[in-house]
Amino acid sequence: MSKKLISLVLIIAMLVGALSFAFAEGQKEAKGDQTINLRLGHPYDPSHPWQKGSELAAQRAKELSNGRINITVYPSSQLGTEAELQEQMLVGSIDIVVSGAGQIGTIYSPFNVLEMPYTFKNNQHVIALGKSSVGQELFEGYRKKFGGRIIGPSSYGIRQMATDRAVYSPKDLAGFKLRVPEQTVPLEYGKAMGANPTPTSLAEAYMALQQGVVNGLENPLSAIWAQKYQEVTSHIILTSHVTNVCAYVMNDKKFLSLSKADQDIILQAFDDASKLIVEILDREDKELVAQFKAAGLTVIEPDVDAFRAATAYMPEKFAYWWEKDFGSDLHARIRDLQF
Repeated sequence: MSKKLISLVLIIAMLVGALSFAFAEGQKEAKGDQTINLRLGHPYDPSHPWQKGSELAAQRAKELSNGRINITVYPSSQLGTEAELQEQMLVGSIDIVVSGAGQIGTIYSPFNVLEMPYTFKNNQHVIALGKSSVGQELFEGYRKKFGGRIIGPSSYGIRQMATDRAVYSPKDLAGFKLRVPEQTVPLEYGKAMGANPTPTSLAEAYMALQQGVVNGLENPLSAIWAQKYQEVTSHIILTSHVTNVCAYVMNDKKFLSLSKADQDIILQAFDDASKLIVEILDREDKELVAQFKAAGLTVIEPDVDAFRAATAYMPEKFAYWWEKDFGSDLHARIRDLQF
């Protein structure tokens, strides 16, 4: 091959390389400029703090992306029940959903550690979990196994009791029929706190209270008020026995398909949403105590230490759910987080 021919081949190779590089850079730039449409589904009604958080996340994503990222929110189980939403998100037919720790725990048992009584000191403790190494370790386990990425962990609220009588300690719950969901953890802590746990669907709970089928139930104050249980109970007992963790979860393949800049926008938007939810819950808890009193209910601050002691065995009993992957001390590491 002559020197002229060799030079010509080299020049052509350089031009092809330069064009390929330019094309690749153009593709990256185009990807960064494209409109992204995401669907977010959750089971809560339009007045719920998690809907308000979802609206903020959509607003912030749009602002931070200069209008490129559009998140359409579907509340009130429009796209399916909580269980169905999780399934659809994992297969990629919905981009983002809201799932409680208990729901995630039905398929990924280590998440049940978050359902143990008296794990969290308050709602801010849940936010701290999301920022911590132990929280990220737990979330990463779920992502690797099932493909759901936690993008916004927050609180669903602090569970209290609405009852037909005064309750100050576990001994006051002897013979007490406590409505609980038909799940392993609530059945166990209902029994541990001294009650006779009675599984009842949420749809039947009001009538069960009204007819005396159950003597009370447990839920965050906001849920108790929204469901009008103050009409069929006489006391609010501030046991604060479980702080429920809930999270925005995104299909991981969808998340990874975005540019790094857009991933950061999504994470920032849902971090803002998570903080707003806790702000609303903290404010509502203070306001609702006064509202329950104004509605004629007696609000009792019971012996919380006695309830804590009665349920203290549960993390050890259920450690088999998480000890293989994270060690038997996982619960203690979450409980003792400094924030």
